[in-house]
Amino acid sequence: MYKTGAVAFDINANRTNGRTTSIQFMTQDTGSAKLSFSFTKDGVPLPLSAVDAKIVLLYADGSFYKKSLILTDKVNGKAEYVLSDAELKHYGTVKAELKLYYANGQALATSFFTFSIDRTLEDQNIVPAAEYYIDDFETLKDGINHIVQEISQTVEELRKKFADLEAIETKEGAQQKADAAEENAKSYTNDHAKDNVKHITATERKEWNAKETPSGAQDKVNAHANDAVIHVSAADRKAWDSKETEDGAQDKVNIHASNTDIHVTAEDQAYWDDMTRQFKAHNYNQERHISATERKTWNGAATYANIMLKNGAAAGTRTPMYAKWGAFLILRGHVKTDAEIIFGSIPAEYAPAGGSVITVPLSGTGGTANLIIYDNGDLKIKYPDPADSSKMGGGYYLDVVVGFQEGGTE
Repeated sequence: MYKTGAVAFDINANRTNGRTTSIQFMTQDTGSAKLSFSFTKDGVPLPLSAVDAKIVLLYADGSFYKKSLILTDKVNGKAEYVLSDAELKHYGTVKAELKLYYANGQALATSFFTFSIDRTLEDQNIVPAAEYYIDDFETLKDGINHIVQEISQTVEELRKKFADLEAIETKEGAQQKADAAEENAKSYTNDHAKDNVKHITATERKEWNAKETPSGAQDKVNAHANDAVIHVSAADRKAWDSKETEDGAQDKVNIHASNTDIHVTAEDQAYWDDMTRQFKAHNYNQERHISATERKTWNGAATYANIMLKNGAAAGTRTPMYAKWGAFLILRGHVKTDAEIIFGSIPAEYAPAGGSVITVPLSGTGGTANLIIYDNGDLKIKYPDPADSSKMGGGYYLDVVVGFQEGGTE
């Protein structure tokens, strides 16, 4: 059972000042305070293969921890970290950030975020001491070497001070001060000398010097990471993951073999053979089908003529024309005219019996209007929408086909 606080990171170079989360743990959440992380880049999960993921924690009392994350799903970029009992004692606001160290030498640092640890009633009197924990050997080694350098510098400064004291004329007060300074220096030096945390033994120094150098270790890491024989590429992994298992393939074979929807019976085959014969007989029926030559002749049978424009109407982007083709009247072109006037005419024998009303588009506005074809061949535009005359200057498109029928009911 865990108290889980989830934090999502999108790896990019956008500026951010960190964020404050609502995650809160208690000092008595023993073994149950878990931080869960997910990483994405460009909207997809960030793989965590060949990555050493670290979390850096700075507690309110100055304690500092740097520890490794547990990678729970390397493919989909998932990781987690469970706070230790010692960490939970450092109550207050905690600043944290994550660092991803890749085997090829690259590193990524996330923006920091904060969460809080609150004291339970029974822990109101605890006073934690500042602690430092680093599970990275090279970082720890550098820190210890830095402390040794500081101590050496302090001892050298004390020696210079002793030399200055010896040069002063010897008097009782000066001698007492010199004795006190010498005693304090010895005490300070002895305290540091006894502090095993800040000093290393000759054996330890020899062991550390014998360890792999960072550059040598990096060369081995690079050689390992670039070994294409023992590693699989993303393409290999995708190909292998998509392969069918033996059991799965057999199941599909069995399902396919028993699927009567895609397999035919002898009766089905006989029926389809008969249908094929009928289709071939129909396909080669020259009385019901036309030839390419006949189609070409019929397609060219429609002959267009210009519509006679009237009352100030004018051709727009295309000349208004008409034609009769079989049982259809065909109008083509673009006309500029005012509404509610006869703007043109076609021969009366080309007009449908009783006239016709067709919707046509209003050029440049997305609006429409009604095209009236009177049975005497006159043409008129009515009911434009929008009706605003300032928006009708583009004209009207006459690209319509009208069913042609002569007078009579038989």
